[in-house]
Amino acid sequence: MKRNPGNRVAALLAGTVLAGAFSEASAIAVIDLGAVPRTGVFTSGIVPQYAWDGWNGITPNLGWAHNSKWYTFTLARTATVQITMTSSVNRMKPAFSVWRTSGTFVGGNHLSHAYNQVGLSGSSDFLKPQSQGGDGATQFMGYVNGGTNFTNGDNKRVLAGTGNMSRRATRYAAFARTLSAGQYLIAAGGSCNAQNCGNPSSHDFKLNVQYLPLAGSGKSP
Repeated sequence: MKRNPGNRVAALLAGTVLAGAFSEASAIAVIDLGAVPRTGVFTSGIVPQYAWDGWNGITPNLGWAHNSKWYTFTLARTATVQITMTSSVNRMKPAFSVWRTSGTFVGGNHLSHAYNQVGLSGSSDFLKPQSQGGDGATQFMGYVNGGTNFTNGDNKRVLAGTGNMSRRATRYAAFARTLSAGQYLIAAGGSCNAQNCGNPSSHDFKLNVQYLPLAGSGKSP
């Protein structure tokens, strides 16, 4: 995919220096949402509209680790859950990936700039436990991509999402799967691949982790 050099990011974004530090890996920041109660977990944040697909001229077509939002959550029992991400504006297409962890995930132990949105291999190797019995991701569970389809930097096709488990619409991306008890990791961001994203702007989003069926709606991918 042809890149526009004018879109290479060399500026401050939300108070964080994005350029000039790419020669050294650094840790990802992870927010622990804790155990999911019966009523679900609801959170919100701000994320760049290219963070999940890496449309930044530096890590082409891979998730940009330091600008994606990372979360962990825990299930006390096997359950079918739906993870839903919605954005505040049409230009940001919500997207996220989900992994299972070894039972704990410490962002400070995992150093990289990019990740493979559709697996636990290639650029996602840094998510795995870095020592025997250590913390980290152990299994890829699935993804949903609210943006256009593309081939990522690990030469993997990134489509609408994991078959029969995902759904995308305007400003909406959802993934549902039956998960066993344990901890899970989410990487969330915007997906504007093959679009002109304009300025490297960030937008509001909401992220929900709920048990199915959803109360009062029954909505699921």
